[in-house]
Amino acid sequence: MRVILNLEETMAVYSTEQKRMLSDILSENRENAYSIEELIGELRKRYGEDAPGQSTVYRLITRLVEEGKVKRFVKGNGRRFVYQIMDCHGCGSHLHLKCIGCGRLIHLDGSASSELVKKIESISNFSVMETQTVLFGECADCKEIK
Repeated sequence: MRVILNLEETMAVYSTEQKRMLSDILSENRENAYSIEELIGELRKRYGEDAPGQSTVYRLITRLVEEGKVKRFVKGNGRRFVYQIMDCHGCGSHLHLKCIGCGRLIHLDGSASSELVKKIESISNFSVMETQTVLFGECADCKEIK
């Protein structure tokens, strides 16, 4: 019985270490959104043979999304997803703006977010879920380039 407990403990530590590796990549590149393939490439570049495999990355990224630590976005034609860390503590209390040009994620000020949500609710009788809402457009830098 003790051997099984040690194996479970070892697996839990191993999974935690792999989760830390993935979280480190995302945290160090907060402005970027990555596909699973890009994440695997970054992990292999940094950690070599110690990098988690594809199925582990899928499982870990799903867990991070469920925990609210990572946001999943549709990219392009809707058949591909990218993932980006949600690095603020109040991400459930404001809207996010996602630049389609550079991929930057902007946290809309809480009061501006509340005002916009209230306006939408008053004109449409529709409740906006701030934790699930991302508005897509172009940031000032990308608009300036055009």
